Amino acid sequence: MNEPLRVRELSAAGRGAIRVLELTGTGALERLAMLAPSGRPAPGEFGPRALRDASGELLDEALVLVHTPSRVELHLHGAPALIARVVRELGVEAVEPGDSESIEERAAARLASAASEAAARILLDQAGGALRAEFEALLALGEGPLRLAARELGRRGRILRWLLDPPRVVLAGPVNAGKSTLFNLLVGRERVVVHAAAGTTRDAVRERVQLGAYVIEVFDTAGERVLAAEEDPVEGAGQALAAELRSSADLVLWLAPPGTTPPSSTPRQCILRSRSDLEADGVGSAGWPAISALRAPARAREVVEETVHAALELPREPWVAGAGVPFEPEWTERLARDEPATLARALRAWLEPPSVDRRGPFA
Repeated sequence: MNEPLRVRELSAAGRGAIRVLELTGTGALERLAMLAPSGRPAPGEFGPRALRDASGELLDEALVLVHTPSRVELHLHGAPALIARVVRELGVEAVEPGDSESIEERAAARLASAASEAAARILLDQAGGALRAEFEALLALGEGPLRLAARELGRRGRILRWLLDPPRVVLAGPVNAGKSTLFNLLVGRERVVVHAAAGTTRDAVRERVQLGAYVIEVFDTAGERVLAAEEDPVEGAGQALAAELRSSADLVLWLAPPGTTPPSSTPRQCILRSRSDLEADGVGSAGWPAISALRAPARAREVVEETVHAALELPREPWVAGAGVPFEPEWTERLARDEPATLARALRAWLEPPSVDRRGPFA
C-alpha cells in the first residue's frame, strides 16, 4: 500500500540550534536521495550528508538518520529560512499538528511507531479518549487552576516525548575510556570491536537499548586525543563526527578513566568515572558515579540507567492507566507556556480540528 509523502517537524517549533524534520511515506528515501547527490543513504545509517538543490547549491550539512526506506530524519541547522527551503526542495506535503484528523485518530496512527510497551499503552489510552477528556476538563477550569493543570499536562507530554522519540545518548570521552566495552554491555552483545590499541573506534555506531521502561538510542563514538597533522585522517574524521553527534545529542555520557580530567558537567552532559577497577578505592572522584563495565557489568548498567533517568527527569513508571497525555510537540510546548486565554482557544481548536489541512511555513 502506497502512503503519501509528508514532512513534519519533530523538534519544537521556533528558533533553535538544531531542528529535526521527519520525512515519511512511500519513497521517502528516494526523495531524500534527490538532495544527497553523494549517494543514497542506507537504512540504519546515521551520519553527515551534504544536502544540495537541483542546481548543486549547498543547502546544509545535515545529519541524516534513516529508520526505514519510508521514514527518514533530517537534523538541520535551525535557521527558519533554511528549514523552509529544505521543505520546498523536498516538494512534499507539509503537515502540522492539528490537521483534519481527530485526537483519537492521530493517537491511533502513532501506535505503529511506538518504541516501547509504555509508549503503546499511553497512545492506546489517548486513542480511547483520555486526552480529549483532559482537554475538556481544562476548559471547564478558571484561569488559575487552568494554568496549573495545563503545566502538569505539559510535563506528562514531555515525558511521553522520550517514549515516542527515544533520546539520543552519546558515549564520549578520551581514547581507551571504555566506551566500546560499555556500548557492548548496553546492547547485550559484541556489537563493536574492543581493543587496547588507542583509536580503535573510528565510525559512530548506533543501537537501540532498553533501559527500564524507556528505549534509548545509544551511540559509540571515536575517542578524543590530540592528533598531529600527518596522523590518521580517518580517525580525525571519526572525531569530527563524534563532536557533531555530541552537539545534537539529547544527553552525552562522558566517560573519564583514571588519570584524566573531564570537561565540566552540564544538564546535557553527565560524567561517569569509567574503568573504576583501576582506581585505588574504586570510587569515582568529585562525586561522579564510578563504573566498571568489564568487572561489574550489572552495576554499570544500573548506573547508566539511573543517570539517564535523572538527567532527563524520567519517572521509573511513565504509564498511568487512563491518564491523558499530549503526544504532539506543539501541544506539549503550548500547555507548558501559554497563558490561559490563549491556551483556551488552542484547546478548542485541538478538540475540533478544521476540515482542511493547515500547511505550516516551518519558520
